[in-house]
Amino acid sequence: MPKLRHIHIYIIITFLSLVSFFIALDAHSAEKKPYIVPFVETSVKIDAVLDEDVWKKAVKIDANIEVRPGENIESPVKTEVLMAYDETHIYVAFNAFDPNPSQIRAHLCDRDDIWNDDWVLILFDTFNDRRQSYDFFCNPYGIQADEIESSEGGGQWDAIWESEGRITDEGYIVEMAIPFNVLRFQPGGTDQVWSFDAVRSYPRNVRHHIGAFTRDRNNNCYLCQAEKLIGFADAIPGKNVELDPTFSVGYSQERENETSEPLVEKDKQFDPGLTARWGLTTNTTLNVALNPDFSQVEADAAQMDINRKFP
Repeated sequence: MPKLRHIHIYIIITFLSLVSFFIALDAHSAEKKPYIVPFVETSVKIDAVLDEDVWKKAVKIDANIEVRPGENIESPVKTEVLMAYDETHIYVAFNAFDPNPSQIRAHLCDRDDIWNDDWVLILFDTFNDRRQSYDFFCNPYGIQADEIESSEGGGQWDAIWESEGRITDEGYIVEMAIPFNVLRFQPGGTDQVWSFDAVRSYPRNVRHHIGAFTRDRNNNCYLCQAEKLIGFADAIPGKNVELDPTFSVGYSQERENETSEPLVEKDKQFDPGLTARWGLTTNTTLNVALNPDFSQVEADAAQMDINRKFP
């Protein structure tokens, strides 16, 4: 009997080991295959007409998974994303198909005010550290919006990049050229790995949000689930220089006699200043302020902010 009991225990241990092995094997096989972004030398004209050779060589990515309100279901419309890069830019094109192009919502509007329209988004986690992403949005006319997003939420950001969009008989096309010098990433001579997502917002009876990958609602880390890109060898990040000059003038008058005398000059003051920002490396930024303008702080009057009967 003792020998038989040992045999049973051995069989159980062997069975559990095999189960663990196959679970690990299945998890390994389920790892996402990264997309390889090709390097191109042909120039690109950003006109929302995809007739250059660049787009024939570009990697094609499908964004056809509805993640809201549908839960990882097939999207009601088809979206293709094309991507390539050269020495200075990342090129991205969205081909957003629509069975009823007349229902596309698009307006000529201010930058960062496209949220009532159809729109598309490409975002990059350039350090692949799941902490921060650069988000680039466009509506069907190519009107831009952008922000830097982190685990604490999105932050307003205005980068300098190029885009164009147009509505077609099959939907709409958006074309983007994003300079490397507006991004921060680890430079190097070999291929890099970035996380990314491609999103389409499709408002009809409800607003459908469509992405490139399924979302695990039990995983609170969005960027941990993102797709991967391989490429961008020899790309150089921007050491952005930002100069914000200020100039204020103070001028006052008074009367010697408060009621009858004319106003005469009492004081005149010119107050120039400069705030500068320089990205020394991808991780170090130098900030300098010369004669900073604290007028907003100085002008604020002390006020009670509790127990008030008005907003």
